[in-house]
Amino acid sequence: MAIVFDGPVSPDALTTFIRNVPVESNLALVNMFPTRYFQNNRIDWAEFVKTNRTASYRSFDGTIHVSSRDAGSGKYVELLPFSDSLNQGEYETIAVEIARLGGTNKAAQVNAAYNDAERLVGTMNNRRELAWGDVLTDGKLTINEGGFSGEADYGVPANQITAPAGALWTDHTASVPLTDLDAWQEIRIANGYGRAAKMLTGRARLGDLRRNKQIIDAVYGATAGKTSVSLAELNTLLDSEQLPVVLPSYDTSLNVEGSNTRVFAADRVALLPENLGDLGFFAFGLSATALELAKSNQAEMTFGDAAGIVGVVEKVGPPYREFTFVDAVGMPILTNAGLLTVADVA
Repeated sequence: MAIVFDGPVSPDALTTFIRNVPVESNLALVNMFPTRYFQNNRIDWAEFVKTNRTASYRSFDGTIHVSSRDAGSGKYVELLPFSDSLNQGEYETIAVEIARLGGTNKAAQVNAAYNDAERLVGTMNNRRELAWGDVLTDGKLTINEGGFSGEADYGVPANQITAPAGALWTDHTASVPLTDLDAWQEIRIANGYGRAAKMLTGRARLGDLRRNKQIIDAVYGATAGKTSVSLAELNTLLDSEQLPVVLPSYDTSLNVEGSNTRVFAADRVALLPENLGDLGFFAFGLSATALELAKSNQAEMTFGDAAGIVGVVEKVGPPYREFTFVDAVGMPILTNAGLLTVADVA
């Protein structure tokens, strides 16, 4: 495929445009986590576990205690490419019509290219959202599409992928979510990580919490005869118990190859730190398309600007045709996976 440099919209202008398209508000995960840009496609980080050791008393002139160093592990992941295009998109449709009529209405072509690019950056952000949901479900990014099959396991401690010790939360009488949440907090602390401050889950699991007997009794007392608590009352209780408060319920679904797919599993809750940037970020690297633009003397993009999503009009053939194409290399990265707890509660 060849990049069209002499079209009505240059690759530089199209890329600048798509990088400034705001992320839709319903893509809560993309909006919650930070995004970082790298000039290579291998992301390295070190994960440290800080242990609260103590010094030792000694006798006068006695041997000085030598403390152990904190454990650390070097980790890395190779970023994967993802892309999308509009086959017979608005841009090509208008280009064909202008050619047929012998016109030169470049303004229509410019608008069409921008419209196609805006639609495509939306599908790219949707894929980012889906990737975040996958990672928050089990601490792993699992991909089996586009000729690639593999998994990035970020190493969430095994005892932080968990479930209630007793009844599931769908049993509003027998389950004890306050006890479960407290136990999961203690596991995090024992593993050397801070307590969770936020809880991500869907409307159904939030309803389970609001109608749970243990929670109703904790808010109103065992003899109040209440059948539910409000979200505000629930979060006030959780905060008072130093348990993670519930974020706005998350039930986003996206169309994946014609199938309506939940981003985050309906039976899970994810316990997250106060600052999500401490847990991880979305990493953008350098795509082959961006490198091609940076190397070309026909584009103004420099190597330092190349990281991130890019948009171009491309020509393929024969038979020859042009279409709008967006490309990127990037993945969610959990740099401190111990700050994630995932529980299957339903």
